Amino acid sequence: MTMSRRGFVKTAAAAAVLSGVAAEGVSHLIPVAEAHADEGGGETIVQSMCRACIHNCGVKVHMRNGRAVKIEGDEADPMSHGAICPKGLAGIQALYNPMRMKYPMRRVGERGKNEWERISWEEAINEIADALWEAYQSDGPQALVCSTGGGGNPQFFSPHRFLGVWGGGNFFEPGCAQCYLPRNCVQPKMNGTSDTSIADGNCSELYFDDTPTECLVCWGVCPSYDSPGTGGVMMARLRAQGVRTVVIDPRLTPDAAKADVWLQIRPGTDVALMLSWMKYIVDNEAYDEEFCLKWTNLPFLVNEETMCTYRASELGLGSDTDGVVWDKKTQSVKALPYPWDDAIEPALDGEFEVDGKKSRTAFRALKDNCAAWTFEKAAEVCWVDADDIEAAVKLFIEGSPQAGIALGVATDQYIQSAQAPEGVTILDCLMGNVQCPGAMIQLRASKIPCNYIVLPFDVFGEHPLQTPYEEKVKRLGYIEHKALGHWLASQIPAVFDAIDTGKPYQPKIWIDRSGNKLAMLADASHKAAVGKKMELIVHMYMYPTSMSVELADIILPTAEWLETAYAQDRMNMYFARRPVTQLYEAVDECMIWSWIAKALADRGHKRFQQSFDEEVATKFLSPYWTSYDQYKDYIAYRVGSDYFGDETWTWDKLDKTLPAAYKSMEDYQNDVYYSYQAPDPETGKPAGFATTSGKCEPYFDGMTIMGRTGGVNGADAQGFTYPPASVDYLPLPHYVEPTESPLTDTEYPLVLTQGRIPFYHHGTLRNVPYLRELYPVAEIWVNPRNAKDAGVETGDWVSVESRRGAISARVLVTEGIAPGVTYMERFWNPELLDSDDPSRSWKVMNVNVLTKGDGPFNPEFGTYTLRGITVKITKVDGPPEGVWIEPADFEPWMPQPSDPTGGAEAVYDCGEANYA
Repeated sequence: MTMSRRGFVKTAAAAAVLSGVAAEGVSHLIPVAEAHADEGGGETIVQSMCRACIHNCGVKVHMRNGRAVKIEGDEADPMSHGAICPKGLAGIQALYNPMRMKYPMRRVGERGKNEWERISWEEAINEIADALWEAYQSDGPQALVCSTGGGGNPQFFSPHRFLGVWGGGNFFEPGCAQCYLPRNCVQPKMNGTSDTSIADGNCSELYFDDTPTECLVCWGVCPSYDSPGTGGVMMARLRAQGVRTVVIDPRLTPDAAKADVWLQIRPGTDVALMLSWMKYIVDNEAYDEEFCLKWTNLPFLVNEETMCTYRASELGLGSDTDGVVWDKKTQSVKALPYPWDDAIEPALDGEFEVDGKKSRTAFRALKDNCAAWTFEKAAEVCWVDADDIEAAVKLFIEGSPQAGIALGVATDQYIQSAQAPEGVTILDCLMGNVQCPGAMIQLRASKIPCNYIVLPFDVFGEHPLQTPYEEKVKRLGYIEHKALGHWLASQIPAVFDAIDTGKPYQPKIWIDRSGNKLAMLADASHKAAVGKKMELIVHMYMYPTSMSVELADIILPTAEWLETAYAQDRMNMYFARRPVTQLYEAVDECMIWSWIAKALADRGHKRFQQSFDEEVATKFLSPYWTSYDQYKDYIAYRVGSDYFGDETWTWDKLDKTLPAAYKSMEDYQNDVYYSYQAPDPETGKPAGFATTSGKCEPYFDGMTIMGRTGGVNGADAQGFTYPPASVDYLPLPHYVEPTESPLTDTEYPLVLTQGRIPFYHHGTLRNVPYLRELYPVAEIWVNPRNAKDAGVETGDWVSVESRRGAISARVLVTEGIAPGVTYMERFWNPELLDSDDPSRSWKVMNVNVLTKGDGPFNPEFGTYTLRGITVKITKVDGPPEGVWIEPADFEPWMPQPSDPTGGAEAVYDCGEANYA
């Protein structure tokens, strides 16, 4: 090691108690040999799966003398075909990184001083459990906040599961309402099938060797940046097959550079562009009329007072399940039973009198909603050319129904996060791009959410360990933003308001499993100040981050992906993630939650006692585990039973079997087409779509009903109803100008957007030397016109300032960003954890110092604004002091070989559960 933290060695030598959590701050307690090339012993290859991001690409790990020495892509993977990206290749540098948190540690002194003492796992679990048990008895479940994050976390729902058994409290995740939840909730509820997120694997139609897709619209998504090994390979194959593409992104990404049409949209204005596409399709009658009439709710008549489509029972015409239409044959209102009645000829477009009141068809309501959005108006708002808008929508129309719109994270990150997925779903439904060959909307999604096998007890109807209703209504921000219930989440600003003010109650303990909340949460300075009011903060992660140093009281070392067991589908195949080694006292996070659960059960928490009972928990959802072997066998049982028809699988059977195909590629591709037309074995009627009406619902009154009750059909998954939100959720998307608008803001004239690059996923891997060599510091893209105005050139350093703070970035002048727009990747600097002021690690280059964490919020999800804020740039003399820029700077983070230790289970045994 060539770098040293001032005062660290002296302190460690004097007391061997206090230690800084940074590169050398943990390594002195576990001696390691100098890095070298291991030439002895034979080499074995283990098939596994990467988890450096959410894509789970198949990899082959070369092992020598118990150590991982090389990672390469696995050509058996039908999605990546053996490709691998820099994040995956960095797995060894992450695994053997000297910054690894190697054992539990307890804070000594004040938060933010970066002074720690080593403790045992038994001490850590008991201290956490004691604090939880005391808080539970004095304050009830609402004392606890749990959080997680993306960043490769394979057990997203572990905190939800824990909170459900605990009996209440709050969960949040920096993404959630700002990343994927809006699409994951809105699209399937509207189209009754799936969302269209490439990143989350739901667009498998694009990966076939001879895809039937004719046109792909990448709206706010760049597969070649987000997942080069899977999505990037896919995009190259599509173009080689002649698939036409439209890319909507202010940045010149690799996919934009190769697109047939690239729309360099102003961030935050996507809904305006969508409305212009709708208007063109409707005005030119380019929609699929038969699909719209028979398989959507667009012919249904709307009750203008309630904003919901009529049910036949309201008018005394039929049952609650029948829609109401205007029959052109009889010129009267008729009930339309599912799925159709040949004796009726419904009007698709029109305005009629129903029960003495005006009533439009849902189609007419949609038509009126977009009537003002000409190409010219959209061009003015979105800063794109009207002719280019027309060219883009024409490609989409010509390709339909073998077409689709893949929506990305960009639209999740501002206050129209619900309206954007509504907009693209309407467009796909209008064109009939649903469950037909080439469409993105397919029922091919996994039978179970296999990214997250560990599920909460709240997701499959009533369960003894589900969160009680009286605690659900106490979730912070939930009543106002009910779509958060799709992920059992609370609203982040509401959580921090409660921590800050104690109203409506005072959360006291925060358990977090993720990387760096201070780099991922909007308005990070506010979050850091408020977070310090918590009585106990526990942070689980693989490495120290700003979250660890600035806020945590206890830090717990979690395992890297090369140390964990899991399994994942890749199209028609299933692959295993195999733990090739286990180092230090690190452990898979699922065991940490289990150990805390066991400690609470030992203290008398009845629900946690029940959570270890298979009769209560059920075999499908599983009791908590007291050993990793139990957990591994549960994974095997789920994969074996759900995909291979064998409930007897153990991890040994899974290990010997996978990778394997659970059906042929031909069946995997073709079995899902036109699933809605297949007969239901119970009724004999077409299966339809998983919506209240059994049809696609582009007129999304289900969202309105959700805001009033908690669910699209008037109740949540457990049948509970909730008080209405203060503002109605609208059934059709309307454009709202971004809160901070360049149209009116002269002090901060540039619009800032974010987005991924190929080297990092969320806040991860900033401590990997080779990746930092490729992308060492935060870079800001500036259009030449704006660069001239600011007097900056490529390579200059600037201060980037918003109304919430200022950070530094290095300039890249490029036509690859739209005029008036600027782009930065989220960044933080682990090297500054070693400085006299560790808080600088999240302050000097972190774009979330600038972002807007207060209102207005998206009504449905409570989303705050991460993209589309206004900023200004000012040239400065140079980079922030102490940041690493040159390749040699990163040498202290080069991997150090370590021998397998068995992980935390080798030193801690929580004992078998026995609460009979």
